[in-house]
Amino acid sequence: MDDVTEPSFRLGTRPMNSATATAATRTFVRPSDPTPAAPESEADEYVITFSNVTVNLDRATVIRGAKEISLTAAEFELLTFFVQNPEKPLTRDMILESVWSYLPSPNTRTVDAHVLRLRQKLEKSPDAPRFFVTVHKVGYRFSPTGA
Repeated sequence: MDDVTEPSFRLGTRPMNSATATAATRTFVRPSDPTPAAPESEADEYVITFSNVTVNLDRATVIRGAKEISLTAAEFELLTFFVQNPEKPLTRDMILESVWSYLPSPNTRTVDAHVLRLRQKLEKSPDAPRFFVTVHKVGYRFSPTGA
C-alpha cells in the first residue's frame, strides 16, 4: 500500500485537496439542528467584511446585506483565494493552479466564468465591478475597499 500523506477527495468529477473538500462539505452538508451552537467568541472565526458583504471562512457562509448568498464550492474557493490575497494582481494561471489545481491552459475560460458569477452575486453593479477588478493583460485583483 502506498504511503499517502494527504488524502485525495473527489466531489463531482474534479479531484480536490483537503481544504477544498472541507469547504465543499461545509457548503453542502447542513446541520439538522436549525440553531447551531454559537462559537465561543467572534474572534474564534475567520470573518472578512467588505462593503455590505460578510464572508465567514470557518462556516463557509456569505452574507450580502441581510441575505445569505448561495455559492457553489468552486465559487467559495475562488472567493476565499481572493480575500486571502487582497490588492494583489492575480494571474489566471495563479488562480487555476491555486483554486482548482489545474495546469495553466490558454484556452480555458474557467476563471473568467467564475469571476463573472461572483460579480453577479456580490457586486452592486456587476457591469462596473468595484471589488473583483480586471487587471488588463494580467488577470484579476480583489479590492476590499472598492477603490
